[in-house]
Amino acid sequence: LALLISPALAEISTLTDTDATASSGQTLKAFVGFEANNILLIEDGSLYFSLHGGVALNPNFRLGIYAATVASDVNTKENGKNISVDYNALGLLAEVKPISFGNFSISIPVSAGAGFSNVQTQGKENSKAKDGFFVADAALHFNYQITPALEFGIGGGYRLFLGISEDGLDNGDFNTPFGAIFINWGEN
Repeated sequence: LALLISPALAEISTLTDTDATASSGQTLKAFVGFEANNILLIEDGSLYFSLHGGVALNPNFRLGIYAATVASDVNTKENGKNISVDYNALGLLAEVKPISFGNFSISIPVSAGAGFSNVQTQGKENSKAKDGFFVADAALHFNYQITPALEFGIGGGYRLFLGISEDGLDNGDFNTPFGAIFINWGEN
């Protein structure tokens, strides 16, 4: 009986953490991109641009940061005054791709951040007021992988603001549906 048990004990091997890491093959891959939106700001059309970047944790999930600004100030009449309005924001983003088929995919990006709006009464010096806010948006994007590193897409969503209260404006003046066109570059 001792002769049968001793060879079995000699064959036991151990699995170390380095073996598991080497076999997983998962690496983080960087991405950067540019997005342009058409938005409504105080019921007037404007353009919104953002730069974003981060890491793809796997082919279907990305995390990152963004910086955004209104490209063309809105010049309108509000409460009997001619005003110029724009805003800037910084924040975090996450994107999941639940559907992929060939070079096409559908993704759901969400973002949350903070920023400030600038409201200036036209024709008056030193009339610029800054107002801090929180912003969040969610969208649905239709993506096409042009090359293994280059992705192009279109989509749309809705952007919500919290904290706008300067110069007679409120959150409803900034909340907006938007259409988006974007391009992303990522590591292979």
